[in-house]
Amino acid sequence: MRSALIFLLLLLPAAVAAQTGGSMALAPARFELEMKPGTETTVVVDLDFKTASDLTRPARIVASLNDWNITRDGRVEFFPANTQANSASSWLIYSPGEAAVMPGAMHQIRVTIAVPSNATPGDHLAALIIEQRPETLKVQPNMRQMVIRYRLASVFYIKVPGLTRQGDLENLLAESTPNGVVVTPIMKNAGNSVVRPTASLTVLDADGKTVAGLPESETIPLLANSQTAQPLRLEKALATGKYTVKYRVDFQDGRPATEGVTDLVVATPQIAAASSPPKKP
Repeated sequence: MRSALIFLLLLLPAAVAAQTGGSMALAPARFELEMKPGTETTVVVDLDFKTASDLTRPARIVASLNDWNITRDGRVEFFPANTQANSASSWLIYSPGEAAVMPGAMHQIRVTIAVPSNATPGDHLAALIIEQRPETLKVQPNMRQMVIRYRLASVFYIKVPGLTRQGDLENLLAESTPNGVVVTPIMKNAGNSVVRPTASLTVLDADGKTVAGLPESETIPLLANSQTAQPLRLEKALATGKYTVKYRVDFQDGRPATEGVTDLVVATPQIAAASSPPKKP
């Protein structure tokens, strides 16, 4: 068998297991800073590195900047710095860029944000990425090795005054699939600043009785000038029949909550399936 090295890269928002047998976490995982053009401020990101009691070796970490966004289906994506239209990466300077961190102590990374005097109103985004450098590997004959490289992200919303928020529920889709009922609200934010909607879902049978639903909770954020269409799968299986689906959403933008209503026909018995809550950067 030929020897091989396999690298697997995972990018996570807050905390991970470290290669040295411990764990790492960043806090805060999110900064929302309202800053005027031409102003500057400094914040601190704390890196907490913990290991088992008998492990005291330092871990080597390196910092970098990325742009980021949320896709239409609710996934967080990261991009090279200064490649997105609303990037704030060029506004950030951080220190240290590389360090050996000891377990059992809180390590600080200082980030200075300087907003240009010509910055446009609205949200500008960036992410501070912390990555643990892998230890030196010794490749042995006839052995396969896998290295898992974890990266942590602390995301930044730099909010330049003149902020607008305008959330809308554009459509509501409900369908019966072989794996259960899927409801997809299509929401849009026409403003230049993020909104964080709260929403609930109710399913009524032909007699108007509530038979399923989801309690009110915060959805994924709606970034500036963006649209989301994240499917929601009902945990409860439904019998065959006709139903009414109601989705009530409060965009937290100063306007009253709105409700979308659509019909649902279940032609075959459903299989119950739990839905996983979205991450909220």
